[in-house]
Amino acid sequence: MIIGEQLRKARLAAGMSQEELAEFMAVSRQTVSNWENARSYPDIERVMRLAERYHLSLDELLRGDQQMVKSWLDAANVARTGKLLAAMLGLNLLLTLAIVVTSQIVWLAAGLLLLLVGCIGMAFFLMIKLI
Repeated sequence: MIIGEQLRKARLAAGMSQEELAEFMAVSRQTVSNWENARSYPDIERVMRLAERYHLSLDELLRGDQQMVKSWLDAANVARTGKLLAAMLGLNLLLTLAIVVTSQIVWLAAGLLLLLVGCIGMAFFLMIKLI
């Protein structure tokens, strides 16, 4: 059973309307409807509140909905890739400044330039991965 079916079943068992649940969760009624119809998923914090409200374990609530778990993992991977991209761009800036400062020492500037090219390549790779 997917989480939307679980949420609807639990809400009805608790005798709540979508409006009442939406007010409890501080979301719109349409959001609750989207959760129950598997058009979107609640974030992990809200899933924990729902499990607590319905007196269900997270395992009971989430079991069988691999698509939602995959969606959470994908979101976490995007966030991680974005942070890595920001770090690469910062490193590119730092290497560029280091090249300017060490331009009189040719071998050091050349080494830094090679590192800069590698970082630029990694930044492009990360940008493509985010697309």
